[in-house]
Amino acid sequence: MFAREGYPLLLGAAGFAALTFAAALRFRSWPWWLAGYVLTLFALVVAWVTRTPASLPS
Repeated sequence: MFAREGYPLLLGAAGFAALTFAAALRFRSWPWWLAGYVLTLFALVVAWVTRTPASLPS
């Protein structure tokens, strides 16, 4: 689960990575693939930061 405030950041990062992979397919260029992988890692970091821990102390 993710914090509601993090959804726009997560969707934006994942969408930007997807657009970069689409450009990599279109232009068939390895720098685009590399950028796509880096942006995917960035999206995973955003997902890790915006996650909600399963057990919150009350």
